[in-house]
Amino acid sequence: MGVTGLVFVTGIEYDISLPGALYWVAFLGTITGYNFIKYAELAGFQHKSLLRSLQNLQVFSLAVFCLLVYFLSQLDFKVLVILGVLGFLTLLYVFPSINQKNFRSMAGVKVFIVALVWSALTVLVPVYYAHNVSPDVWICFTQRFFIVLALIVPFEIRDLSQDKPFLVTFPQLLGVQKTKIIGGVLLILTLLFEGLKQPFVFGKTAPLFIICLVIAYCLYLSRVDQSKYFASFWVEGIASLWAIILWVSYFVLT
Repeated sequence: MGVTGLVFVTGIEYDISLPGALYWVAFLGTITGYNFIKYAELAGFQHKSLLRSLQNLQVFSLAVFCLLVYFLSQLDFKVLVILGVLGFLTLLYVFPSINQKNFRSMAGVKVFIVALVWSALTVLVPVYYAHNVSPDVWICFTQRFFIVLALIVPFEIRDLSQDKPFLVTFPQLLGVQKTKIIGGVLLILTLLFEGLKQPFVFGKTAPLFIICLVIAYCLYLSRVDQSKYFASFWVEGIASLWAIILWVSYFVLT
């Protein structure tokens, strides 16, 4: 839902009407990519003795993929090209590409690939679909990139005790506290970049400021032994919260 919420945010920010197919592609594509990355290697090693739960997941993933193809068929070719590039990056997250390594196993690369794919999917795809490429689209893309990186920090801290040393995540390299500081700096840069946009619209900037405060608070609360749902529910739900606040601020209050 987080990715779908960010697509909605872009639609409001650029005042463009996006079709339901695009929201479904964002939602179903995220599920497909997540399941592929998380379970591809496991399925490959245990194909002769798959657990029933994994078999059920494969059936579910196939159904989701079929629906994804259906909604993809309703989109423009230019958008499909961008989505194809993002899909290729997702494949390289699992399959070896450079020196027999995939993106996941390359030191310090994982979070940047995730942030790049999320930012492109939630900013560039909606904007190019609507043929509404404004001069500040790359400012918005950079802001989204920073925000996604900041949102990943609680997940990186949570997984610190489980991640293998060769991944060289920010918490492994810098420690928990310095990683939180980096997340805070990214949020400050996001707000500074907002000042470069013209014209200034309070109904759009105020929700961004609120969301940056919420993310900063989550960074402050993040720890290795965090509760089960802190990152996977509360932090991931921030994107949807942003969409709701933006909708209320821009369409209801103004």
